Order: sequence, then C-alpha cells, then structure tokens
Amino acid sequence: MPSSSRKDGMPLKDPYQVLGVPLTASESDIKKAYRQLALKLHPDKQSGTLTDSQREALDRQFHDVKDARSFLLDADHAEARKKYDANLASERTRQAEDERRERTMSSRRRRMRDELGMRERMAKVSSTGAAASSSSGKDRFDVERLRREGERLRQEYSNREAEVDLARKQRLAVERATQKLQKEDRQIRLKWSRKKVMGGVHTRQSLTDIMKDFGEVEAVEMLGSKGNAALITFANVSSCKPCVEAYRNSETMRATFVGRRKMDDATSGDNFGEYDNVPATSRETQEERSLRRAAERERLMRQMEMEEVGGGGDGVGEDVPSQKSMAPSDRWARGEQKSAFPPSFPAIPENEGFTPFELLEKYEKIIFGKMSQ
Repeated sequence: MPSSSRKDGMPLKDPYQVLGVPLTASESDIKKAYRQLALKLHPDKQSGTLTDSQREALDRQFHDVKDARSFLLDADHAEARKKYDANLASERTRQAEDERRERTMSSRRRRMRDELGMRERMAKVSSTGAAASSSSGKDRFDVERLRREGERLRQEYSNREAEVDLARKQRLAVERATQKLQKEDRQIRLKWSRKKVMGGVHTRQSLTDIMKDFGEVEAVEMLGSKGNAALITFANVSSCKPCVEAYRNSETMRATFVGRRKMDDATSGDNFGEYDNVPATSRETQEERSLRRAAERERLMRQMEMEEVGGGGDGVGEDVPSQKSMAPSDRWARGEQKSAFPPSFPAIPENEGFTPFELLEKYEKIIFGKMSQ
C-alpha cells in the first residue's frame, strides 16, 4: 500500500474526517469510532460476492481508518498531531470568516468580486495557452486587454464608492443644517439698556429667571463685550413668540427672533444697545413718523389760517394759553381736532393760478425748509 502521509509526517487525508469525529473528540470517542469502522471494513467481514475493485476500495478505506487512529492516538505522532490540530483549527476559522463575509457581503461587492475572479481565471488560461501556442503576440495582446479591463473595473468600483461617500456627506450636511434651523427656531436674541437695568448688568441666572415666565429655558449664552446682549434657547418653539411680543414695546429690553424667523419680527429693531443715546425721533416707527408729520402739517395750516384772519401770533411755535387757541397737534392727539381738507389759503397775488394741493406743497417746502435750518 502506498504511504498515507507526507514527507513532513502530516497525513494526506483528514484523520478526523476519516473517522467521522470532530476536532475536539476525546480519546475514547476516537477509539469507539475506530472499532465501529474496523468491524465494518475488515476484509474478513466482507461478503464473497464483492468484485476485486470493490475489495480494493474497502481495503484502502480500512488502511485509512488504521492510519487515522494511529496518527491521533500513537505517542510517536503526538507532536505532529499538535501541529496538525493547530493548522486545522486555523483553516476552519478562516473558512468560517470567509463564510461570514460571504453572508454579509453586498450584492454589488459580490458581483465585483466574481467579475475580477473570472478575469483572473481567463488571464491564467490565456497565459497557459500562450506557453503552448506559437502566436505569442496575440496572447500578449489578450493579457494586456485583460489588464486594462481589470483597471477599468477597479476605477468603476472606486467611482461608485466615491459617489456613495459624497451622498453620505451631503446627507450629514443636510441633517446638520436642519438641526441648526430647528435650534434657531427655539432661540431669541435679547438686548437691554444698561442704564435702565438694576445694577447695570444681567447674568445668566437672572435672564433664566426672567425667561422662565415664557417656558423652560435650555441654555443662556451671553453675547458681545458690552454685556447688554444674550442668546436664549428655549426647550419649546412655542415659548419664543410670547417672549418677543412681551418685550416688543419695552423701554428696558427688546427680544427678536433668530435665523429664518427673524423676518417675522418686522417691528422690533436690533439697535437697542445704545438706546439711551438715540433721539426719540430715530426710534419711532414708520407709522408713528407719518402721524407726527400729519399733526405737524395740521398745526402749520391752522397757524396760517390764524395769521390770515389776524387771530394768531407771528411765530410758528407761539403758545396761546386759551383752550380755543391750543396747538392743533395737541388737540389732534386728544381726538378733538376736526379740520376740512384741503385747507383754505390767503387770497394774495402770489397764490393765484395754483390749486389747493399745489399751494399746500408750496407752503410745506417753505416751512419745512425753515425748520431744517
């Protein structure tokens, strides 16, 4: 019988597989498996109807079983068995890892691996055929073509990976921007007059105590170097609007939205830090400015009428103590002023040929020009 082991003493066939036992089988398990197979395969136990080829096959199996038992149990093979067990365990671990990778591998990676494997096999077949073929030029061309094909596949794979990575980064950027907008929706910006705040300053704790009236405060961040601004982050979006509305007309503190909600706060200004040094006319709204100009215009028209009939003074700003001659702007503010429009103008040569509206525009330019000087 030919030898059943290699030159290094390792068996040609897996002894555990021959005996049908696991790698962790004990000595008694190995002996039991050997006895069962020996009784089954022993030449004396075979039927006389077997052919010569069948008898030879059974003899080979019987000798494989004997060699497997000898390798696993004899003291002469103890060192070789230790090495064999270590190599076998490593090989099975590698196979298990390959199976796990195969199960978890995506269909795209599996397809790419199969394509590359097929190209490599084709290259090997081509190189083998090239050794036996006289057309070496054609074979070199095929190898070069396969090499280029492999490079193209690797480039396609790299491009797809780059696209996936770019899509992931874009998705993360959108998520971060969305989170920032959502946070800004819960924030308001406060500014206060240091001259009108008790002690001249606000602290995080004092602002937290004040803002608790509108909802739970998540964070307070002081802004700037002047100590008159802060960024308040509420736990709930619904807390922002009541806070802004509460301080919209305050003389001490103003609150404004942050980010995309800032446009909703159309009537609140952002220049409150120097509030005490700004004239009152620069702090009034457009509506207040229009009303003030209308009252001023009414007062000037009344003054012109009084001068025409000789019942008024000669100064624009002259004060008359009687209720009848009270400044028209004061009576307008109290709701007592009632005048016709357009007003009448003195019948003098300079006013001839002008409509009432043209005369009104003419006198406005004259009077407001004097006021601005």
